[in-house]
Amino acid sequence: MRCIGFRKLKIGLMCAGFLVMALWGEVRAAPSELTVRPDVVRIGTWYDGAKLHVRANIPLGCQAVLELTGERGQTRLMRKEKVWGMWKNGAEILERGAPVLYLAMSTDSKMLSRSNRAPSWGYDAISKRISFTGGVGNIAHRQLFDEFLRLKENRGRYGIFPGGASIQVLPEGGQQVEGVFKLPSRLPRGDYHVVLSMVKDGRVVSKEIQPLKVVLTGFPAAIFQLAHKHALAYGILAAGIAILSGFLVGLIFQFIGKNE
Repeated sequence: MRCIGFRKLKIGLMCAGFLVMALWGEVRAAPSELTVRPDVVRIGTWYDGAKLHVRANIPLGCQAVLELTGERGQTRLMRKEKVWGMWKNGAEILERGAPVLYLAMSTDSKMLSRSNRAPSWGYDAISKRISFTGGVGNIAHRQLFDEFLRLKENRGRYGIFPGGASIQVLPEGGQQVEGVFKLPSRLPRGDYHVVLSMVKDGRVVSKEIQPLKVVLTGFPAAIFQLAHKHALAYGILAAGIAILSGFLVGLIFQFIGKNE
């Protein structure tokens, strides 16, 4: 009986050892070491956009997709209507569910192609998560989404860059992926995420996420606090600035008129 019990214990320990080795092998098979610099973007008085550097180590034989995603929000769109040969604003359309910022790049241009039938990233993946309500009428979802993308891309808040990330083999083994995201000058404060997806043989084998914060500093932060906590004072200040600006513009034109 002792011999049988000892054999069972031995077999159990061997199985546990194999399980640990298998799990260890899985962990070692997908090292990423994702780094984001800077991890905090500060928007001050002279902020005019910034560059976000992303780097990661991935296993040999893998490709990568890098995504920079903001919080989900909503966008108000105006439907254009033609009346007597002239275009005017019509019904309002409300978009819900899309991130306030979405930038993506890949090491292989095919991975961000819109021809991908089952995308895990890119514009097609976003299109499936958002909705349009209000004055939609008989406009197709695809057409609304294309107009939405055109608006976001013009503002620099959306962008797809197939093959925009570099990849090189490291002497010590593995591969290094690098990418640079250009942040727009008008960037909402809040929490963002950089997502690394490692792909092998067309399948996502691992994902890693690093947070990114966008904060207001200096004068923009003071204005934001004033507008949200002291609305009356903010309104008086805004009216005063508008009056002062008009007065200064009038003086400038008066001075120019006298010189002429």
